[in-house]
Amino acid sequence: MTTRQKSSKQAKSTPVVMDFLRETYLEAQAHNRVVLRELAERLGVSAPAVSRMAQRLIRKGLMHREGACGLALSDAGTRIALKALRHQRIFEVFLVQKLGYTWDEVFAVAQSAYSHLDDELIERMATQLNQPTRCPHGDPIPTRDGKLKLLPAKRLNELDSPTIGTVGRVDTHDPEMLKYLGTLDLNPGANITMLGRAPFGGPIRIKTKSPNSAFENEHVIGAELAAHIWVENV
Repeated sequence: MTTRQKSSKQAKSTPVVMDFLRETYLEAQAHNRVVLRELAERLGVSAPAVSRMAQRLIRKGLMHREGACGLALSDAGTRIALKALRHQRIFEVFLVQKLGYTWDEVFAVAQSAYSHLDDELIERMATQLNQPTRCPHGDPIPTRDGKLKLLPAKRLNELDSPTIGTVGRVDTHDPEMLKYLGTLDLNPGANITMLGRAPFGGPIRIKTKSPNSAFENEHVIGAELAAHIWVENV
């Protein structure tokens, strides 16, 4: 068996395992912990189903228990999770740049297909795309060797006014919300100025400018929507 064949065999994981480990990683990133009940909600399955899968992956050395009802990825599990993220996010970029999908369409398409694409195909896509570093929603793409760099950012609803920055990423995959944000030029890379906010969690007034536009526009958005927008270069 060649070195390449050994590597391919070691790296191969089922789509179900890739999804599970990827969601576990994302849950840990979002909340600094992984609780069975919350992971079940994220995956859209029952808590007993999550518990059974977790036991299987613990026996395989991909996860371990953390506290009474928590989970954590092992180094091996983290490598698979990051590879899954790389596959999904590169595929999302490919769908947008090469097949004409919009940023509100790609998540559902990539979610159902990315884990069935082999490493070589993903890397050929990455080459065609000039090695993208972010997905269409602004999330960073892990490198081929499993490194993931998160840039400092703050949620828009946590900024003081006046504050100037750049939309780094948007942490929702809700199609209608993404369509609406697109009409406001709140895509990753857009310049944004926090102009002010109403008291007691009221609406937020902002000014935006798309990288491809010479015009600035003012908008008022709710604090709940603003919480999904991460601002960099503040």
